[in-house]
Amino acid sequence: MATIEGSVMYRERMRLPPNAQVEVELQDISLADAPAQTLATVLLPGDAGPPYTFHIEYDQDRIDERHRYALRAEIHAGGKLLFTSTEHIDPFGEAPINILVSRVPEPVAAQTPNTPDAPHTPDALHTPDALHTPDTAAPATATLEGTRWRLQRLDGEAVAMAEGSKPLDLLLDAKAQKAGGFSGCNRFSGTYSREGSSEHGAALRFGPLAGTLMACAEDTGLERRYLDALGAVDNFRLTPDGHLELAAGPEVVAVFSAAP
Repeated sequence: MATIEGSVMYRERMRLPPNAQVEVELQDISLADAPAQTLATVLLPGDAGPPYTFHIEYDQDRIDERHRYALRAEIHAGGKLLFTSTEHIDPFGEAPINILVSRVPEPVAAQTPNTPDAPHTPDALHTPDALHTPDTAAPATATLEGTRWRLQRLDGEAVAMAEGSKPLDLLLDAKAQKAGGFSGCNRFSGTYSREGSSEHGAALRFGPLAGTLMACAEDTGLERRYLDALGAVDNFRLTPDGHLELAAGPEVVAVFSAAP
């Protein structure tokens, strides 16, 4: 057995409810088309206040050097998800490992593998949750990199695709730091970076995106709008219901769900 040590923090100046729990998981996230596999979990009482120091014991024989792994942290209270991590945390990176969790704008029912998704009622003030489409939501374990994301909404509007047409998508390759996908007529590729910071979410910026030069029978302008939106992105969020939101400052410009 081996041990991973670290701490969980949040920036908000607030005390958690007495029944709050901090959960940290070691996950195998190698398969983009399947939920992450949890290898080890630790639960901590949340009433003491941050930072929450954790120690996760795991079986070294279950670690495959060809796979990708991550630490995921969440804070729950009364069956509701209050905070969640949004960035990839390398469990075998340089110690100490510090995980920053972000507050969920509207606490939602915590999900378990054997229970259906809880219904979501967006706030009347059109928070980013109002852009979600729960019927196509991915598991909350989907990660930014290594997941093929399908475009659901662009500039606040649902993306309407003709029957039988290929959906617009996005895939980020963490090892090569390359982004690519299908933009409606052509395939595109380019670089991306998660360096820097943003007060609105985790930093993410795309470099110049180059595409193939196929001529489309019907040019609706969707492809150009999609690539322009990606070019404006400077931060992202992974929502509790498993969606990826790409934003330019505070404005969400594109919402994705993980491809089945």
